[in-house]
Amino acid sequence: MKINKVSYKIFLGMTALSGIIIVIMSLMVKTSYSDSLKKNEINVHVRATIRSRYQFDYIMNVIDSAARDISASAQIIGALKAGGREDPGDKNDFSVNTFLQSLQTIQPFIGDVTIVGMNGQFFSSNLAIDKSAILGHFGKYVNSFRSGSGVAYFVGIQHSPYDPNGYNNLLTGVWPIFETKSQELWGAIFVGLSYTVFQELFILSPLTNDEKFLMVNNEGEIVYTYPAYESLESVLTGYPAILKNVDMTIEGRLNGKDYVIVSEVSGVLGWKFIRVIDAKNVTTDTRKMQTYFNFVFAMSIIISILFSFYISKALTRPVQQLFNTCKLIELGDLSKRVHINTNDEMGKLGHTFNLIMDQINADFEKELVEQKRMNELRLEVLQAQINPHFLYNTLDSIKFLASFQEVHNIASMSQDLINLLKYNLSSKNTARLCEEVESIKNYAGIQKYRYGDIFEIKTLISGGTEDCVISRFVLQPLVENAIIHGFDDIESGGEIIVRSFFEGLNLCLEVLDNGCGIDSETLLHLNLTGNSGGPEQRKTAAGAEDGPPPDSIKTGKASVGIANIRERIRLQFNGMAALVFESAPGKGTKARLVFPVQKPE
Repeated sequence: MKINKVSYKIFLGMTALSGIIIVIMSLMVKTSYSDSLKKNEINVHVRATIRSRYQFDYIMNVIDSAARDISASAQIIGALKAGGREDPGDKNDFSVNTFLQSLQTIQPFIGDVTIVGMNGQFFSSNLAIDKSAILGHFGKYVNSFRSGSGVAYFVGIQHSPYDPNGYNNLLTGVWPIFETKSQELWGAIFVGLSYTVFQELFILSPLTNDEKFLMVNNEGEIVYTYPAYESLESVLTGYPAILKNVDMTIEGRLNGKDYVIVSEVSGVLGWKFIRVIDAKNVTTDTRKMQTYFNFVFAMSIIISILFSFYISKALTRPVQQLFNTCKLIELGDLSKRVHINTNDEMGKLGHTFNLIMDQINADFEKELVEQKRMNELRLEVLQAQINPHFLYNTLDSIKFLASFQEVHNIASMSQDLINLLKYNLSSKNTARLCEEVESIKNYAGIQKYRYGDIFEIKTLISGGTEDCVISRFVLQPLVENAIIHGFDDIESGGEIIVRSFFEGLNLCLEVLDNGCGIDSETLLHLNLTGNSGGPEQRKTAAGAEDGPPPDSIKTGKASVGIANIRERIRLQFNGMAALVFESAPGKGTKARLVFPVQKPE
C-alpha cells in the first residue's frame, strides 16, 4: 500500500525511531543490569557456601588444635607409659577418661574422643564405646605414624561406634601421640565431629529450598550428601572439573533442569564443598526484574506509539487545514479561511495565509468593480457611436421632407423623433422588449416620411416575450439596414417583419425583410464582424484592415452598427447572446438575435 499522507509518514517514522531506541536501551539494560543482577544473586549463594566452608575450617582447626594439645599432654603420655592397665577403675584411667569427657563438654561439636596406646591402653570420653572398631582404625594408621609422619588423617563419615543404628554419624580424625623429646610413638587420638555440626552447617544455611550439598574428599569420594537419601554422583560425573582444587561456579543442567553449582575448597582438609542450587531459585530477583522490564518495555512501546500518533497529528493537523482550505479556494470559494489557534510557526503561517487571501479577495473585488465600471464606460462609448449615426439619418430625412413636401407632417414626424430620442438617450443599458418594439415603430414612422410607401413594417410578438429584458437599441440598426440597403433599388412592396418567440431557455428576435439580399462574401463579413468581440474582428468590421468594404456596406455605417450591437450584447450578457445573419441575393435577409431569457427585477 502506497503511503501518501504526511501524517502517516511522520507517525511511522517516529514509531520506528522510538522502537529502535527502546530496543537498543532495552538490550543495554538487559546486558548490563540484568546480567549484573543475576551475577550478584549467584554471588550471594557463593558467599553462603564460602561462609559454610569458613565455619567448617574453623571447627576443623579447633579440633586439630585440641587433638594436638591432647597428644602433647604429659598426663596422657604418662598414662600411656604406665602400660597395659585396662581396669576402668584404675585411678589414671579414670582421670584420663574424665579429662576427655570434660573436653567433649567444652566443645559441643565434638562427638567423642578416644585414645589408643601402643601397648593396648584404651581411654574414651564414652565408656560404652566399641573398642574393636577403634582398634581396627588404629591398626590401619599406626604404620604411617611409625614411619614418622605426624599428619592427621580424617577417615570420613563413620557410624558412631556406640550407636549401632547409625543415627549419630561422625567425621573421625586420627592424630599420632609422640613424646616430644624422644619422638617415640605412644599411641593415637581419635576425635569424632558430631553429625549435628553438619546439620547446623549445611541444613540450616540454605538460602532457598531444594538446595543440595556434597562434601568430597581428596580422593574424589563423596563423604557427605544432603539430602542423605538422594544420590548426587551425577554432579561429579557430569562436571568433573569441580574436583579440581579451585573454587568455581558453574551453570549447567542436571536431570533436565538448570542448576548453579558452587564449589569451594576447604583450606584445612582440601575437601570440596559443593552446593547445587536450582537456577530458578537463584535468579528469582532476576526473573522478577525481567517481568518488570517486559512490562516497562510494553508500556514504553504503547506510549511511544501514542506519542508518535499525537505528534504526527499535532504537526500535520494545521497542514491538513491549509490543504483543505486551498482545495476549497481552488474550487472558487475565496471566502474560506484557516483557523490555527496556536502561537507557534504554524499559527503564524495560518495568520499570514489569511492575510494573503484577504488581500487577494480585496484585489479581486476591486478588479470586479473596476471591470464593471469599464464595461459601463465601454457601453456608453458604443452607445455614443450609435446616437450620432441615427441622428444624422433622422436629420437627413427631415431635410428631404422639408425640400420636397410642404411641411404638413412635420409635427407628427417631430413627435416620433422626440419619442425616439427620449428612449435612446435613457441612462439604462437594457430595456423590455415591448419598449424596444415601440422605439422601432417610431423610427419606422420617421423613415416613412422619407421613403414613402416603399416598405411596411409588422411586429409579431409572442405572448410572454414582451416583458423580457434585452439590450437597448438593438433592433433599430437592423431595421435601418433593411430599409437603406435591402430596399435601395425598389419602388414599393418592401416588407419588414419583427418577431419574437421562445426557443428553449432563450429568447429569439428576428428581423426579416424581402429586399435584395446579401451576397455570400458580404454575408460572411457581417457574420464575422464582432462575433467574438475580439479587437481584430472589430477592426475588420470597421473596414480598417480587410481592404475596402463591399458595396452594400461601402459607407461603413452598417458595419459599425452591427459591430456595436454584438459588442454590447456580449458585454451585457457575458457572451451568452448572439447576432447571426441569413441571406442570399434576391431572397431577402434575416437578422437573428438570441438572448438568455431574463425578466425585469
